[in-house]
Amino acid sequence: MIEKKGLSSNLQQSLFENSSWIRLIEFLKQENTCMKNHLSEMMDHVHERESLALAEHFQNQFIVKDDVYDHIIFELRKQIAKLRDTILITHQPMSGELKKNHAHIKEQVGKIQQEHLLLSADYDTYLNSIQ
Repeated sequence: MIEKKGLSSNLQQSLFENSSWIRLIEFLKQENTCMKNHLSEMMDHVHERESLALAEHFQNQFIVKDDVYDHIIFELRKQIAKLRDTILITHQPMSGELKKNHAHIKEQVGKIQQEHLLLSADYDTYLNSIQ
């Protein structure tokens, strides 16, 4: 019986992590939207060709990031469904496939978070250069 508790605890932890990652990605998506909206507001003050090209670059990056965020949220929700099925239906430990997928998603979320920080820092630098 202790073994089952350990397995359930491992699965519960994975569910918790996936739910936390969804909240994180949704927050990053909101931040991305704020940056996109701010960029639109700033465009009235941009007149140099180079600054306009950079603004277009950032606009494209924000659109790409929205797609990335939507994709990872979709993957996280699929993973949560599989984990719940494992807990509620099969009562089995996490399969090797689930563990591997969980580790992969964890790596992706870390990269997404780092890329968001870099994009945000670059965007702030750009804004400071046009003011």
